[in-house]
Amino acid sequence: MPRDFLQDFPSNDARVPIGGAPVGRIDDLGPIEARAVRLLRLWCESGAEAVAARLTPDLDPGPARAAAGALDALARLCAAAGRRPLMRHAADCACLGADEAWFARLIGHGAEAAREEAMMLAMAFLRAEAAGEAAHLAEALGLGLRRAGISRRRLH
Repeated sequence: MPRDFLQDFPSNDARVPIGGAPVGRIDDLGPIEARAVRLLRLWCESGAEAVAARLTPDLDPGPARAAAGALDALARLCAAAGRRPLMRHAADCACLGADEAWFARLIGHGAEAAREEAMMLAMAFLRAEAAGEAAHLAEALGLGLRRAGISRRRLH
């Protein structure tokens, strides 16, 4: 006898929202990817100016503003063209959420100038017409972090 779908899979209001489920720890990421997640969290809490201020010790003010602008534009693109809201953890949380892992890998591909990989990954989360722009912004941010020497050291 067929069973009712809802009874087979009861909902639980205490569930972690899709994309927010922990999939690892930030410290398990490479330096550029870990920094990208931390900067995304900072952007969500304090905006692009705070991101630029955080990057200024590692980059000159102009490139720091450019990298912060790329993060700002990418985060706004995710909000506008995302298939659902991008989930994140609190700034001081050591966990890495599923969406944050996606974002980290997107920036990682950008730092390697792997545009096709970044576009493929972007299409998994964003509407198809936004994938090219997302790949471009991920490259701008990733290469900015690489220029700052973040790939050679761990920064928080």
